[in-house]
Order: sequence, then structure tokens, then C-alpha cells
Amino acid sequence: MDVAFVTSQVPANLALAAPALRAHATFQSQSQFQPDQSILSSKACLAVCGLAAAAGLASNRRRTALKAAVDWKKPEKSYWNRNVSGPWRDVAYAGVYSKPKIPIPNSQKMLETMVGADVETGSVPWDPLGFSKLFDRNFDFNEVMTYPHVQYLREAELKHGRLAMLAFVGILVQSVTHIPGYPSETNWLNALNAAYADKNASLGVVQISIFAMIVEGKFYPHDGWCGQMDREPGDLGFDPLGFTKKPGFDMKSAQMKELKNGRLAMIAFAAFLASANMPGSVPGLGASALRRDSAVASSSALCGKTLAVAQPQAEASKTAARYTTQVILPSLAWIRTGLKATGIKPCELKAVTLAGNDILLGKTEAGKLFGVGNLCPHIGTPMSEGADVIGDVIVCPLHGSSFKVTTGELLDWCVSPPIIGPLTGLLIEKKNLLIFEVRESGIFGGGDIEVLVDTNAKKAYEADYWKGLLDAQGKDDGSFY
Repeated sequence: MDVAFVTSQVPANLALAAPALRAHATFQSQSQFQPDQSILSSKACLAVCGLAAAAGLASNRRRTALKAAVDWKKPEKSYWNRNVSGPWRDVAYAGVYSKPKIPIPNSQKMLETMVGADVETGSVPWDPLGFSKLFDRNFDFNEVMTYPHVQYLREAELKHGRLAMLAFVGILVQSVTHIPGYPSETNWLNALNAAYADKNASLGVVQISIFAMIVEGKFYPHDGWCGQMDREPGDLGFDPLGFTKKPGFDMKSAQMKELKNGRLAMIAFAAFLASANMPGSVPGLGASALRRDSAVASSSALCGKTLAVAQPQAEASKTAARYTTQVILPSLAWIRTGLKATGIKPCELKAVTLAGNDILLGKTEAGKLFGVGNLCPHIGTPMSEGADVIGDVIVCPLHGSSFKVTTGELLDWCVSPPIIGPLTGLLIEKKNLLIFEVRESGIFGGGDIEVLVDTNAKKAYEADYWKGLLDAQGKDDGSFY
């Protein structure tokens, strides 16, 4: 019986294994494949994907990571054997119903033990954007694996570095010699376009894709995302010449060399790509001797149109006198919110506006009442729109800035999303979160929540705003507003 019989009765990921169980029949139907066809049939491609997945599932590498204690979705093996037949039945059962690994928040700590930190960074891991901390933060705060573990990131870095090293060698070889059967263009980008223009190029792409799927199916870091990979990141066991078995071989040194060369190759490939699209942009590559105007004229349309920069012209500007000399002093008062502390659960947040002040009331995990400013000091994101309370820490829902609710102390500044968050954090000065004193009304408490606020805060803000705006503008006759 074909595995499709039970596809609708088991979890949806069984559909990934089904092509593998039908792979033998699919290949038989494709035995009359014609060499002049430029694209494989959809059935053959489906069968190849199935074989690639099966190759990955058949990996017998020793797994030492922790396993989940309960797997309630897994059926009895006898039931599976009665309803599923085919040469890949056991492989599909093991792969489709493999037990999940248990993630552990140790991403940043593991980075400190990995190869990669050298004299350039003072033997300290270089992670200015905090990628390694994102996994730990999400795990600690909401147990959602939104960001990958450092194992997955290192695997990706090594993979990209190896591809970049191959690309770098290919670019150099293409520019100095010609291999029979390959495009004769010395420019690597033109040679790549010529290869794609060939009528049989699509078959080559399919062959490369098949090989990549088989390798990925066997060595894909299934558990790297949650930090439970059963091998060293990047270690595929590929050592045909036996270098690692030679006496005195320094594995750490070899790993460091590969990592550094891979990083340098990625930078080099980016330079080649920039030079190909913007001639003269990279000194020493291609059209670096071109004049700037000719280089811009010959650059790719992808770069956009270059416009002349308007030079600022000096103009006589009049400065008005100060808007006001009045000093608006704070006026503190306890104001009732109409909310009761008993109506707020631990980690729950309630937003209120009192005398022009946006205030966020809530409770810590321990049940302690607190009041903070509702607007994040970064760009004014409302904290009431999805902020998390973890212990006595509140986390901004937009860029992940975190603060102590008891003191307003800044703990982390704009840590997410990757790259974008830290970059936006550089644009604005780091600030603590505004704190409000709160209490319960009544002699013995239990009444409405009261907040100590400055009733003149809005008036002082508006006066300062208009003073700066009107002073900068002034009147044409030199008088002031």
C-alpha cells in the first residue's frame, strides 16, 4: 500500500516523506529521459527531492542531545507498518516522527568557547550587534525560538565562507585562463551570463541542485536552530586525504584558518560584485582607473541616478527674541486612575493618561505594582502595544529595549531585529525609562490606584516646544511672537 493512504491521517510533514517512498516508481517512469530536454519533469524533480530527504533521514551519526520525554503524536510502529509499505518505510517513520530536542538558553555562553576570536579582537568574541544574545533573550522571555542559536549561525558562516572561497578561485581562474567547454569571457560576470544563456545550462543547474539537496539532506543542522546539534558546526566528516589523522595535527588552528579565509573570501567576493556593478568603486579591481564621472555613467542602472548635490547658500536669517521668560515649575499631585490593583494580574499592563502624562501600570511576576512611562525612550513606541514583563523587567515590543520597572534603569538598548535594531539604536541617545510612584488609596489600601504626576508637565513641554520653534523662525520685521 502506498504511503499516500495515510497522508490525511498523520501530521502534515509526512507529505515530505511520501515522494521518497514513491521514488523508485518515479525513476522507472523517467527512464526514457531525452538528453536534449532542458528541464527535468516535475515527477523526476519530486523524486530527487525525496531521495535527498531520505539521505538526510538515513544519517547514522550519533546523537547525544537531550530528547523530549513525551511524543504524543507518534503512532505505534505496528500501526505504521500495517498502513505504509515501500522500501523507505522505516526511514520515513524515523524521520517524520523523530522526537524534538529540548532547547537550552546557552547561545552567548557557547560563543565564548567557539573558535573565531583572535588577536584582532583581543581574543574576545566580536558580536557588536548581539546576534548571539537574541536566542537567549527570546528563550528566557517567551520561549519562542524566533532567532537562531549560535550553532546555526556558525554553520551558516562556514558554509558561506566555503562558497565564497570557491567563488574567489573561480573568478581568478576565469580571468587568467580558459577551460575547454566553459565560456571564454575573461569577465566572470559575463561568463556567468553566457553560461546561463546556453541551452543545456538548465540541466547543469539541476545537477548541481540535486547534489546540493543530497548533501543538505544528510548534513543539514536539524537541531542547530535550537542549539542541540550533535556535531561541531561545519564538521561534515569530509577529510578524504586524512589530514586530521596525521600526528601533531592542530584542529583548532586549522579551524581558525578556515574561518578567517572564509571571512576574507566573503569580503573579496563582495568587492568583485561591487566592482562589476559600479566600475571604479573598488581600487585595484577592473575599472578603478576610470574617472569618477565616467565610472558613474557606466555603472549599472541598479545603482540609481546620480544627482548633483545642491550647495547650501548663506542667507541672512533673523533670530527672534525668546518666546517667553516664564518658568513653569512642576506641580506634583496624586491622581486616581479608576483602576484597582486587584484587577491587574501579574505581568499584565494597563495604559492610562493622567494630566497629559502617558502612564503604564502593571505588576511584576511577583505581583508588585509599578508605574512607568508608556512611551519607550527610543522612538516613543507605546509599551502597551505588546511589551513583555519578565520578572521586574519590561521589554519594548519594537526593538527589544529592556528596563527595570522599579528604577527605570536601562538594561539593553535596541537589540532586535538583527542589524536594523542596533543601527536605529545608534541614532538616538540611550535613556532610562520614566518611573511614576504609585499607591493604593484608602487607609488600609484596596482602593483605586493613585499615581504621583506632574500636572504641569504638558504645559512645560508645550512652552518649551513653541519657544524653540518660534525662536528659530522669528518674524520678518525682527520682532518676536
